[in-house]
Amino acid sequence: MPARLVGTPLLHAPLAPSGAGRQSLPPIRKRLRDVKASALIDEAMRRSIQGTAFVALAALGVATAHAAASPFESGVFAELNRFRGDPAGYADVLAAYRPRFEGKLLIGEGGDEIDILTNEGVAAVDEAIRDLRPAKPLARLQWGEVLARAAADHVAAQSRSGAVGHYANGRGPGERATARGGGPYVSEDITYGHHSPASVIQQLLIDDGVPDRGHRYSLLRQEHRYVGVACGPHKIHRTMCVIMMSQTADGSPPPPPVRKPAAKPR
Repeated sequence: MPARLVGTPLLHAPLAPSGAGRQSLPPIRKRLRDVKASALIDEAMRRSIQGTAFVALAALGVATAHAAASPFESGVFAELNRFRGDPAGYADVLAAYRPRFEGKLLIGEGGDEIDILTNEGVAAVDEAIRDLRPAKPLARLQWGEVLARAAADHVAAQSRSGAVGHYANGRGPGERATARGGGPYVSEDITYGHHSPASVIQQLLIDDGVPDRGHRYSLLRQEHRYVGVACGPHKIHRTMCVIMMSQTADGSPPPPPVRKPAAKPR
């Protein structure tokens, strides 16, 4: 269930810092099929936020995440670059969602994922597939440590409070990146309640219930060059992931575009 993209104007004005946002969260049908499986997921996410392991992603052809990233966070990073490397091919991945719908209810996978009552059902999936089919490959993202730390600050705050959205303790993504020594020129996406790295990216692309599909177009944005990912437990939705992207490694202003000199009059 993604929260709405912060700084929607950023999609149209690359030099604008992130601004206020609002979330649009579909209701959840909390039907857990296996309480023990749920506990295993929560424990895995606790290990994830501790960031004790390092996963090499060279086999996927992407830059390797910082050693502090957990396996789950590294998996989200890899899945994001997998999608950006071949958006048209990734449409086939989204097509696998279609059989899981019972009306507007998305059935959880494998007995360890909650069912989600969506706003739009399979229609949002079909629209995402149509958007991805003609899309060209995008620049692969590099790991931004400042962005990851700013994202982790938000996970830490909401893990304790159970809140949702882009603001915690009076700070939004731009303020968090600035507090970590960067700048406010960032774009942030958040998901709640997902149990695998792939489902984090796929639900942002489907963007159910978000009229302007801000998350989808954020992930499709060519100008992004860096990303930081932080994931952890959540009091209400069990899990959460924060993805912060920017044109620069720390959210500082990107360099101005190179302009061709005006032609000399003859």
